[in-house]
Amino acid sequence: MTTRALSDNSFFIAVEVDAFRRRLNATPGCEIRRKGYETVVFDSSGDILGLVHAAAIDECGDCHPTRYYLRRHELPVAHEQMVA
Repeated sequence: MTTRALSDNSFFIAVEVDAFRRRLNATPGCEIRRKGYETVVFDSSGDILGLVHAAAIDECGDCHPTRYYLRRHELPVAHEQMVA
């Protein structure tokens, strides 16, 4: 899974479409709302789970592909190394 943070302290990270779909499939009760070129996915608690920015062509004629973002999650707590 390729991830890319919008910035070091960003609330969202960019992910590949397959990671985005896996996360949505693993989260029951998602609600999807669309506005303009952006789609916002909410979890069952009403918190934003992810964003989709639609592909677009800007005023300079440059193409921008569809981008997928997921909410940044806390990293799991590191387990102590077990010694035999």
